Amino acid sequence: MGKPLVSEANFIQASRDAGYRSAATALGELVDNALQAGATRIEIFVLEARDSHRERTISIGVLDNGRGMDAETLHTALQFGGTERFGDRSGLGRFGMGLPNSSLSQAPRVDVFAWKQRAEHLHTYLDVDEFASGERRTVPVPAPATLPSWAAGAASESGVLVLWSGCDRLKHRKATTVAGWVRSVLGRMYYYPLCARVNLIVNGQPVDPIDPLFRTVSGIESAATPFGEPLRYEIAAPNGCGASVVDVRFAELPVREWALLPNDTKRALGIVGGPGVSVMRLGREIDSGWLLMGGKRKENYDDWWRCEIRFHPELDELFGVTHTKQGIRPTPELKSMLEPELEAIARLLNSRVRAAFLDINAARPSRATVSAHQQDRFLPPVITPGSRSVTALEGNQYRIEITRFETREPFRATAEEGAIVLTLNEQHPFYRRIYKEASGQRDERFRLESLLLAAARASLAVRSAGHDAVDDEFRSLWGDALAAFLS
Repeated sequence: MGKPLVSEANFIQASRDAGYRSAATALGELVDNALQAGATRIEIFVLEARDSHRERTISIGVLDNGRGMDAETLHTALQFGGTERFGDRSGLGRFGMGLPNSSLSQAPRVDVFAWKQRAEHLHTYLDVDEFASGERRTVPVPAPATLPSWAAGAASESGVLVLWSGCDRLKHRKATTVAGWVRSVLGRMYYYPLCARVNLIVNGQPVDPIDPLFRTVSGIESAATPFGEPLRYEIAAPNGCGASVVDVRFAELPVREWALLPNDTKRALGIVGGPGVSVMRLGREIDSGWLLMGGKRKENYDDWWRCEIRFHPELDELFGVTHTKQGIRPTPELKSMLEPELEAIARLLNSRVRAAFLDINAARPSRATVSAHQQDRFLPPVITPGSRSVTALEGNQYRIEITRFETREPFRATAEEGAIVLTLNEQHPFYRRIYKEASGQRDERFRLESLLLAAARASLAVRSAGHDAVDDEFRSLWGDALAAFLS
């Protein structure tokens, strides 16, 4: 006698480890279902209670105003693989795994209520303990039921309510914390539906759209600007699905406006340490991180631009989409089509950000110039115009400028009103190969600029003693030798 393909008791237990990264990504499956059912309002309830042992428990309900389900559709919806749309690539769902899989990954019991008319609520459920004990082997037949009181007042003429009871896989234990975290994750995941007037609400508070490209940022006037024209790739879809399109956009963050924001603000907004690439499947973010950038590794400068890649479900196989819809694993074929151009643009944007920071750093006092000013008064005086009255008490100010010389020396020192000015020659290999490379590394830049400012001060001391020609010759000879050594 043959054996069943699936051991129900073990399978239902194993399904709890379906691999969802978090409750928010699991909730995405329910939001996807609601959107595909035509919902325009989706309300998430994060409910907190105390069990018989006075331990805090959290349940999560998702209520929508979509088309609802009849008894047969509801009965099928809690089957693994049960769907009327299996293989359909016109919407967000495709596999028929989302509802049971995501629900049991977060809670041992899921109840589903569905209705196509207000007074005709149907109910069924899955309970892990019942299947594990052998008490049940099939999805219960839907039966008439009454909605929970906390949902009844918000229910529409038709819709679905999914309730996860006793969520035991949450990272956070307080309902307010869970609700705030879910709101931020879904705001980014569903940026485009939210902008298209879908109402997504968590514990009474609307979910604000969060643009992965930073074209709009709450509370800040400036925003990212598009870089270049959008890219479009027409790609033959596998399995005879015809041709489909991949759209790619890049955006530059406003470095000059945001660089001086407090670090805590930049982290809170997701500017630094945030994912550089957002991958959108049918307008819903399915993955984010450092993706499809070829051989380029991510650097700190790459926090200051963003990329968005949009595709349709016809290309799921090329992007490596799995049934949990929370990541991509691009095939070598797709990488060969996209990565060369995307990597080239990434490197160009990196260089533009690097140049912007150089300009910013050149325009404001650096750590080394501040330190040099503080220590200057302890050194033998160097006379600069207007400095006689202040040097003894305050020391000379220091400034670093960058320009192009007609001569060969790598730097030049000049004296202004109470200040020593170090000017670097941007044409010299020293600037290109050493100074520019160190500009983005705080400690290395401080040490290098301290060395240069000390050299500039010594150069002025030599010149003030009447040895201008010696100073000029030394800097030219040193610059020539350095250029040769760096070649």
